[in-house]
This record gives sequence, C-alpha cells and structure tokens, in this order.
Amino acid sequence: MALDQIILLIVTVVLVALIFFLSGALVSRDWSCSGTYALRLVLVSVIAVVLIPIFMDAAGSLQLEELGLLFAFVLLIVVVRFILVDELTVSDDWLAAIFISLLGVVLIYIVNAVANRVFDISVISLF
Repeated sequence: MALDQIILLIVTVVLVALIFFLSGALVSRDWSCSGTYALRLVLVSVIAVVLIPIFMDAAGSLQLEELGLLFAFVLLIVVVRFILVDELTVSDDWLAAIFISLLGVVLIYIVNAVANRVFDISVISLF
C-alpha cells in the first residue's frame, strides 16, 4: 500500500467513526462520548471500512451482487448491535441498531458522493 492509500484509509475510518457517532447520538439523544465508546466507534468503523467490502467482493465473485449488498448491511446491523448499542441508553436494542446502521449508510453514501464530485476519489470501496 502506498502512503496516500494509508492516509485515505485512516481518514475514512475517522470519518466513518464520526458518522456512526452522529447516528448513535441522534438515536439515543446522548451527545457524550466516553473512552470505551470511542474505541467501539473506531472498531465498528474499521469493520465497516475493511471487512464489509471484503464480504462484498466475495459475494461479487460468486455473482451475488445484490445479495452481497444486503448481506453487508445485515452484517453492519449485527456489528452495531453487539458493539455500539451496548453503550447507548435505548429502549429497543435491535431497533436502535437498525436505525443507526441505516443512518450511517445514508450519511456514508452522501459523503462518498461529495468526495467523488469534489475530489474525484471514492472514500469507501463498498459504496
């Protein structure tokens, strides 16, 4: 990996962590961030940026393109549920995980579209 790719990967992980923090704060109405929650945000961001595209590529090699996207979204919901939602004060854990994941994916799509138009780069290979 070249230095510019590593820098882009780090910036992407930080940006996705901020997106998931914003999504989690909107769902739980708690805008505080403890140290353990910040580590959980970084872990979910690394999974979203690195592991989910790997599953997408594997599904693409099996000619399951749309199913791969659905599988990646379900994987993101499960990751958010068991890593992020434990730190939040919500009444329904699974509903919060679905809503955080949906908000996160929509915001990531928006950031990726802006990065494509302004900088001519794709922030996340999944999107």
